[in-house]
Amino acid sequence: MKKQIIFLALMLVPVLTYCQDIFEKYEDSGEVTYIAMQPKMFQMLAKMSVSADDPDAKDFFSLVNSITSFKVITTESNGVSKDITSWVSTRLKSSSFEELMRVKDGDSNVKFYVKEGKDDDHIQELLMFVTGLKNREELKDIDMNGRKIETVLLSLTGDNIPLRQIAKLTDKMDLPGGDQLKKAGDKQ
Repeated sequence: MKKQIIFLALMLVPVLTYCQDIFEKYEDSGEVTYIAMQPKMFQMLAKMSVSADDPDAKDFFSLVNSITSFKVITTESNGVSKDITSWVSTRLKSSSFEELMRVKDGDSNVKFYVKEGKDDDHIQELLMFVTGLKNREELKDIDMNGRKIETVLLSLTGDNIPLRQIAKLTDKMDLPGGDQLKKAGDKQ
């Protein structure tokens, strides 16, 4: 009986590892640059970078207060990139994400996926998945801790985040893909 339980446990380990959140899996890995910001950090950034006289300030504060999690992984490792790609594919198949936008420019691909919130104008989660960055001429001088960026995965979750406001956030934080997301938000 013990042998059967051990065998079953060993069979389940790969399945459980595969289902593990990709951000948790690589949080402590030396092969990635990992960024996680909590709501309090967004609130601090908002207070520092938004003027009270700014007409968009109210909307921006509303957005910031609706964010519950912001995580980013960047890597140059082909193995980690393949793992992230596999995780994104599995995640998209197993949940209610829909593609918001896709941009192909040379070797690079930028894809935005959203999980709908209370209505069409709000989301619960945004995934931005970027691949093929290593050979981009405009990024050749940019590295993170000596690494060239090949793949980026960003997850933004919250309580009914206004889709139009996400573009403003990515613009203020100078995040990759912000221009494309602003265009998508303007179409709404």
